[in-house]
Amino acid sequence: MAGLYLHVPYCRKACTYCDFHFSTQLSTLPAMVEAMQNELRARWPQGHPMATWYWGGGTPSVLPAASMEALTETLRRQSPLQPGGEFTLEANPEDLSADHLAAWRRLGINRLSVGVQTFVDARLAWMNRAHTGRQAQEGIARAQDAGFENISLDLIYGLPGTSLGEWQDNVGMALDLGTPHLSTYALTVEERTALHHAIQSGKTASPDDARASEDFLWLRKHLRSQGWDPYEISNASLPGWRAQHNSAYWAGDAYVGIGPGAHSFDGRDERRWNLPNNARYLKAWAQTPAP
Repeated sequence: MAGLYLHVPYCRKACTYCDFHFSTQLSTLPAMVEAMQNELRARWPQGHPMATWYWGGGTPSVLPAASMEALTETLRRQSPLQPGGEFTLEANPEDLSADHLAAWRRLGINRLSVGVQTFVDARLAWMNRAHTGRQAQEGIARAQDAGFENISLDLIYGLPGTSLGEWQDNVGMALDLGTPHLSTYALTVEERTALHHAIQSGKTASPDDARASEDFLWLRKHLRSQGWDPYEISNASLPGWRAQHNSAYWAGDAYVGIGPGAHSFDGRDERRWNLPNNARYLKAWAQTPAP
């Protein structure tokens, strides 16, 4: 088994562009942690080892320390991480406090994927993000001081009203931070998002494909000139720092997904996924089914 993905379906705020499965109602979070533990016990009763663990969402960094500890202990019993395995936590900059970082290190988390998106405060406000550009820079520096070397930054390009110069500045700030991995995504407009509604009502402009293409082509050329490896359309790293977990997806390896909306693949011909519905998931996994 290549890897295990744990979907934490909670965020403090709803970004204008996001159509991932999540809720901003954190009151059910304790019950959700128990339900995910129950699904783990039912799916993997014999303790299959995993090459990688990846906690995504949503925003897994909203989990309290006690919830993280409970999930990690269940994972160790049911699906232990192989020695040297990659343990990734997706985190937002506002959660990169010294206390959180120390707790994550104690749990064995050895890779952070940080949702920066942009360092420009006006763009962050437009996206309804909860952090500022300075908070992102300071949080990443704290993570490095806490001992995290394997850090990936998310950036979004092709935003309406932006220029190539602004994108170049964003990338320059990211590279200056000294992190070894970048994940970069063109802004897309998904139905049932605040961004889609704003465009339909004429409150904001649509992304421009030519603008996004300019950003993308410049980025690929620039990263190569800096010694980076653009090893996948949305991902680039310094040599030796590719994302192990996501690389397994692209290689067609097997993986298991835990949590509402999570997908799994047996590596051959069978795929399955959980319904992206918190209430139904909680009802289904209120207790571990009898073997």
